[in-house]
Amino acid sequence: MEGNSEHTRIRGIVLPVDWDAKGNAIKAAIFTANEEEYLIEENDKSKQLLNLMQQEVDVKGIVREESGQKTVMIVGYRKVKKGLNLSLESGAP
Repeated sequence: MEGNSEHTRIRGIVLPVDWDAKGNAIKAAIFTANEEEYLIEENDKSKQLLNLMQQEVDVKGIVREESGQKTVMIVGYRKVKKGLNLSLESGAP
């Protein structure tokens, strides 16, 4: 994957991987359902993803791999919307 400039789609959960002294997330990665981790490279789009921690996203980006660590430079993204949960948990008839 080194030097790959093609756009790849990745779907997964955004989770923090580095914090500042005050405990604020400053770096994140996307963790996929098949247990792959993509460290998000810093750019304007990656800063926006810090607001979507612990949420599922579908991203388009350039994936690279160096020393076994996969990274993604985000080109575009969207938050994955979950279907409505219509189950009743409150004892309704």
